[in-house]
Amino acid sequence: MSDHGDEEDRRLLDEPSPSHEYDVETKSPPGRPAASSIWTTLGFVLVVMLLAMPLLGYVRHLASASPPRPSVKQLAIALDPEKHVSRSAATREFHWNVTLGAMAPDGVEKQVYLVNGAFPGPTIEARSGDRIVVHVHNNLADQGLAIHWHGLQMKGFNSMDGAIGFTQCPIAAGRDFKYDFKLGDHEHGTFWWHSHADVQRGDGLYGGFIVHQPGLRPKHKEALLLVGDWFHRKQTDVFNWYFDWGSVGNEPVPDSLLVNGRGRYNCSMAVPARPVVCAELSSEQLLPLLHRKPKDAVKLRVVNTGTVAGLSLKADGATMQPIAVDGGFAVEGQPGRSVGVLYPGERVDLLVSWDGVDEQNHQFHVELDDENFGGFPNPALDPNHSFRVFPPSPRTRQENSPAILSPDCQDRLLANLTAASATSTDQLPLKAQETMVLYLKTQMLSRFQNKPMGFVNNTSWEPQNPPLLATDRSLWDANQFIPFINSSSTRDVDIVINNLDDGAHPIHLHGYSFYVLSSYRAEGRDGWGSYNPFESRPPVPLNLVNPVRKDTVSVPRRGHAVIRVRADNPGVWMMHCHMLVHMATGMVTGLHVEDEEKHHPKQTSTIDSKPFSQIAIVGVGAVSGAAAFALVISSIARELLLVDINTTLRDAQVRHLSDVAYSSNGATRVRAATHHKAGQCDIAIITAASKRVLGTSLTSEKHPIALWLTQHGVDSGS
Repeated sequence: MSDHGDEEDRRLLDEPSPSHEYDVETKSPPGRPAASSIWTTLGFVLVVMLLAMPLLGYVRHLASASPPRPSVKQLAIALDPEKHVSRSAATREFHWNVTLGAMAPDGVEKQVYLVNGAFPGPTIEARSGDRIVVHVHNNLADQGLAIHWHGLQMKGFNSMDGAIGFTQCPIAAGRDFKYDFKLGDHEHGTFWWHSHADVQRGDGLYGGFIVHQPGLRPKHKEALLLVGDWFHRKQTDVFNWYFDWGSVGNEPVPDSLLVNGRGRYNCSMAVPARPVVCAELSSEQLLPLLHRKPKDAVKLRVVNTGTVAGLSLKADGATMQPIAVDGGFAVEGQPGRSVGVLYPGERVDLLVSWDGVDEQNHQFHVELDDENFGGFPNPALDPNHSFRVFPPSPRTRQENSPAILSPDCQDRLLANLTAASATSTDQLPLKAQETMVLYLKTQMLSRFQNKPMGFVNNTSWEPQNPPLLATDRSLWDANQFIPFINSSSTRDVDIVINNLDDGAHPIHLHGYSFYVLSSYRAEGRDGWGSYNPFESRPPVPLNLVNPVRKDTVSVPRRGHAVIRVRADNPGVWMMHCHMLVHMATGMVTGLHVEDEEKHHPKQTSTIDSKPFSQIAIVGVGAVSGAAAFALVISSIARELLLVDINTTLRDAQVRHLSDVAYSSNGATRVRAATHHKAGQCDIAIITAASKRVLGTSLTSEKHPIALWLTQHGVDSGS
């Protein structure tokens, strides 16, 4: 190979990207110039500005819809790990100006969010241990915003997490906010940032965030692909369509797909009822994925930035090997001809090798998964999109045979991945100290005008103002189902997430990564795969040997996933479905992790010595025609719950962290904030008809609950 060829290979993927952000250098001010020089310079600048103002406005208008700069020769965003892996930790400072502007990412004009005039927004590259400072100026006319750093654990920086209602209020229009946090010393991988306000993410307010591992010299060139579904309507219009009884809870179906803010839409497929301004692009008008064919494999970091759809990837004449998921967690993956399904919020690092010779005809294929497209199909959508991999070259214009892949080169399912090595028992003990059970469901209820609402344990979340982090837990409203974890006594927590819907829910937990111990989908369309560890054994064994580690997991339709979290990051952390309309309609819960010993000294064990806020009263619904109540006393329950429920007695057995969030009227929505260990709660059922207690652990008259009830005129006999 010639030196010239090697030099070209070194330049591969090193082209600058319009969405890349570089360090802001701070320079010492020069000495003060002479006064005459200042006035001369100032006068010249003013004249130039006055003459150029009309032209500047014209250029700004064109730039909003212009193609990438001529110097950019590829669609993939080039990354520069060598710049970061050998340097010391430093402060990386950025200044972002958020605006709205007209662009035609796939040929269809639309108002999109711009950061410093670009869509997608800047890609941040850093190394473990860096301090990140981002000055955000909200230049939107009438919208608040917040930026979340998806996948970063933000240890010690809960207030910088960017979750409206949890950690901050929106950045008001015209105002500024400084995000200032430090990356963990061992934190590295593929992350991304996006708006966490309303549905702004769906209109383009996102970008990449890559954290390189210090000391690890890159073996391959690296590039970033931000891939996701795309709507031609504003996301507020999409949401308003969904949040109406007429949608019958069917998720909206996108119109198109983008890779790094670019796509190609067939204008003839537009629906007459939704006319668009469209200028169809040819495949030649789109940049190729890569500047030229590499002589070695390329590491592609892929993020699903979409709002609804999962996606699968394939490259002609190439093998794709998953090597890491989400925040850089290594996986054992074999090369395959395609990889999927990658759900919204998930990331995967792929090692892609091209073996064929037909470079000119090689295509990179993205297929949108139709699992959530079953309600109202969108005839405007072509779920299969292809992008040229390499530009045409003289030596590849002749007809060549397509590459032949080996027979064992199969499709690789991301759901079947395992960790690259066994996990130590210290990191993954055989049993967790706590278990909580969650139930996800989209429902249309009359008390909500039959609009589709997202629920976790029958609680639909709404953002609270002031946010939870700034509010004492006793003042949290009824829409906050945020289980409490006492980190002084609890090390590991198992969370069983049950999906009661007919489509997958990609669940993202802020502030943490977790082990995926199992994932189960019911067989057939009519089966159910829910799992309650307090009532039955798991339908599939838990993987306690080499489970994959993630921060976003897809919970299968009518199935469940079991994840294990190590409660070592104090704070109030959001956990939610990453399908935009589901989160926007309330499919949100979270974790409140706190050292109880440090912040709330222990009380004595008698009922009367406990603060009333440590007594949880949960309604149970009708029993034998009479209203009933369950009195649940837990040594670490921290909230008063007054709830009117309409459910069965069996469902009211509060034995774990899911501790039931039912409500039969909107005025008494449940505040499910108690914290219980299985088998350590005392449950008493008091019927209004007999005032008799039918409960557990009340056989002794000296039982503290029995004594308390007797003192208050309630018969505790069974």
